[in-house]
Amino acid sequence: MIRYLLLMFSALLAMNVLAGEPTGEPLPLFTAHYVVKKGPFELGRSLRELQNGADGELVFRSDSDTTGMAGLLISEHIRQTTRLKLDGAHVIPLEYRYQRDGRKDSTITQQFDWKQGNVTSQVNEAVYKYPLQQDAIDQSAYQISLMIDLAKGEREFRYHVAGKTDMRTYAISHVGDERIETVFGELDTVVIQRKDKQTTTMWCAYDLHFLPVKIQHEERGGVFTAYLESVEGLAIPR
Repeated sequence: MIRYLLLMFSALLAMNVLAGEPTGEPLPLFTAHYVVKKGPFELGRSLRELQNGADGELVFRSDSDTTGMAGLLISEHIRQTTRLKLDGAHVIPLEYRYQRDGRKDSTITQQFDWKQGNVTSQVNEAVYKYPLQQDAIDQSAYQISLMIDLAKGEREFRYHVAGKTDMRTYAISHVGDERIETVFGELDTVVIQRKDKQTTTMWCAYDLHFLPVKIQHEERGGVFTAYLESVEGLAIPR
């Protein structure tokens, strides 16, 4: 349960873009810190960082760790790194890496070959190769597309995502708009939701360039929530 929770938040804690119509300007670099809780109890912490890479690339790194009682019971660390380029508002993933250290170690490396139109996915020792769809993105970089599309005013989304062994479709729907209390005070948010076997809801703040300030995950084990605690590189609403 704790490993799945950290993986889920590693995939969903997010990117940001400039609000309003696309300007063609590069994405703002940032570092965001989240705390993950079940009710009043802290279970984990996550850091999200967007930085410039080499040759005009962007690098998005995410780190998640169990803390509190969860950390005492199961020590887990999950890191995801995506190298990507932007072609206007189109996200082009180049490489995706995932590493989990803890009770059960695991690694995933994906190389995107756009000339040949395929992705090579190595999951621990197993290697899979399958065709890419033209608009394919990886399990982390789809968040950039989501934030860009929110900034353009879109509210219903279907993304083709490169999974471990094949392509998958993420369907995300608009629940509504809501003003919620955050560490920065009350903020207006777009509320979006993804449903499969579980339900994940995100509150993305207009005044923080659609950065999620709250993420809630519901499953049989209960309700788990991640809250934005601090952010560097973005203008904080006053």
